[in-house]
Amino acid sequence: MKKDVKLYNMILPPFMLFFFVPTLWIVSALGNFIIDSIVLLIISIFIYKKFTWQLYKKSIIPVFLYGFLSDFLGVLYLMAISIGSGAEYYEGNDIGKQILSGIYLATNHSCYDSIYGVLFIVSGILFSSIFIFAFNYRVSFNNKGLSKKQKIIASLTMAIITAPYTFLLPKELFYP
Repeated sequence: MKKDVKLYNMILPPFMLFFFVPTLWIVSALGNFIIDSIVLLIISIFIYKKFTWQLYKKSIIPVFLYGFLSDFLGVLYLMAISIGSGAEYYEGNDIGKQILSGIYLATNHSCYDSIYGVLFIVSGILFSSIFIFAFNYRVSFNNKGLSKKQKIIASLTMAIITAPYTFLLPKELFYP
């Protein structure tokens, strides 16, 4: 006789699905590669004032790999804060507990249930963006014939456009 097993509290925020759904790694990697390629080609046009494959060919692999790593670091950051804070749901006037409640809601329900939840997820996006900028500036665009100003502009453009905004997707898109 088979028993129906129900797992309650197993709904994960979308940013954590990255760890538990292997096919998302492939889809995410492919999506990141396509977006990174498009942005890198646009950067090439605006930096060199002409279309060139040279910057693209020299930079796409490090841009892609470090961008993917940066997204992963953003997920780890959000998970560490969520788990480490001991956040739980709270209704009251204590601002500190409201912030923790926002973190709890963002990771266990929806980031849109609290302004603090949205700010928490946005902090994860900013965290990833900082790494995207740093990796691109220090590694991906280093020794590629770009001036310091061009490296800053290219790295900043990559950080802003390719930030993991998907962290803000509501869980309702993934769960019925």
